[in-house]
Amino acid sequence: MDSTAKLPGRIEWRNLPWITVCLAAFVFLASNVDLAPSLQWHDGQRLGQLLLLTVLLGLMLWPAHWRGVTNAWSCLQPWTRCAWSTAFLLGLASSVMAALPRWALLEWGLLWLLLIVIFSVAEQRRTYGGKFDGWLVILFFSTATAYAVSSAVIYLTMLLAGPSYGQAFNVLELYHGFSNVRFFGYLQTMLLPFLLLPAMWWGTTLVRRILFWSVPIAWWMLVVGSGSRGTWVALLVGMVAVLLFAGQPGRQWMRWQLAALIGGGVCYGVFVLLVPQWLAQPAVYLHRSGEIMSLSLREVLWAEALHFSWHQPWLGIGPMHYAHTASRIAAHPHNAVLQWLAEWGIPAALLLTSLCAVAGLTFAAHVRRVVQANNGARVPVQVALLAALSGAAAQAMVDGVLVMPVSQTLLALLCGWAMGLYFEERGRTAYSGIIGRTALAAMTLTAAIVVAWGVTPEIGRIAEREVAYLAAYPPENPALPNLMPRFWTQGRIE
Repeated sequence: MDSTAKLPGRIEWRNLPWITVCLAAFVFLASNVDLAPSLQWHDGQRLGQLLLLTVLLGLMLWPAHWRGVTNAWSCLQPWTRCAWSTAFLLGLASSVMAALPRWALLEWGLLWLLLIVIFSVAEQRRTYGGKFDGWLVILFFSTATAYAVSSAVIYLTMLLAGPSYGQAFNVLELYHGFSNVRFFGYLQTMLLPFLLLPAMWWGTTLVRRILFWSVPIAWWMLVVGSGSRGTWVALLVGMVAVLLFAGQPGRQWMRWQLAALIGGGVCYGVFVLLVPQWLAQPAVYLHRSGEIMSLSLREVLWAEALHFSWHQPWLGIGPMHYAHTASRIAAHPHNAVLQWLAEWGIPAALLLTSLCAVAGLTFAAHVRRVVQANNGARVPVQVALLAALSGAAAQAMVDGVLVMPVSQTLLALLCGWAMGLYFEERGRTAYSGIIGRTALAAMTLTAAIVVAWGVTPEIGRIAEREVAYLAAYPPENPALPNLMPRFWTQGRIE
């Protein structure tokens, strides 16, 4: 791969792509900072996401930013615009007809706002060009570095101070910042493909190479120790996509990733398995080799989703209403397509699934053309982006990538980035007509209103909802309350 990419030059703060910067800053903060110390991590991240969307909507009131959204929308093929509009209108109808319209409209509005964010990021990528790529890679690497440093501090604290307080070495403590280790796994799926790019581009001295390699190795070590099978499947799918579409640069990227994986495995064996044993310290691990063939009750969740789709095929049970109607195993079916089938209905689900599939294949074909043209420093970014999006799509079939606030936001950022790269190849098109721009603005305003309506009654009683739920449905193990996250940590809607 081309190693001649330069570090982004001097930053002119007034000219930054602020919508994208805000998105990347949220991913950094939500992963490394407790945004609401009195609440669960998931709730704090959701509140941070709502604040982020408020800021982004404020920025979009600036005419130049809104023109960027409408410009990106107009770059879509007419049938694509029609399909997106129809799917969301069906979702709106499903929300209105649902048992609890306020909750249904809340999720519908949130997803529409994230779609608008995708268009905005796409236009900013096309406007700022290659500098945009460098900035985002640095921000992603900074996010991963901060997380790795925090995990290292926790590791040393458990080893040095744990015995004094009678505490065992618990690997789970290394996965801070998320209410469930699987939620961090979604972040690993989407960020790991980018973490070797700084070493590829700027690892020109021994010191730089050590610094740039240490972070992806640490993240691979966390993957090895997490026991998250969905993340392993997602990373494997991402690598397969790269091998299929990215040619020689993809194979080189693959070799670097495998080297980082080997390094992470060695570090896990030394620092996590051997060192606590050498210190004669009790240890708790997350190994799940005995469950490797188990679906962990996903077959029950999937069967319920198909049941809802069969009985209400046209509009479904309503967005978020799996958390209202399904059994008390989980608040979502752990499969994006089945979630759309159950909650939005068969027509909307077919439209959404087809749009995502066509977009993915279109971007994969775009990456192949870029690789064949050998466009220098652009190639590694597009290879990594293909791996990240392919992995996220695969993980969405077995986990809640489309449900959790950090993964939702990061996925919107990556989709907008990919769309902008593709639009750059196609060239600019004329703005959509006044009717299209008016409809886009009306839908966005409606989405903002229903999101505000949906969250306002809950903001001051998030912890109270959790207490009330646990009182009504006490868990078998009080140390592991089953709150089933969806929009909030207590994801059930009653």
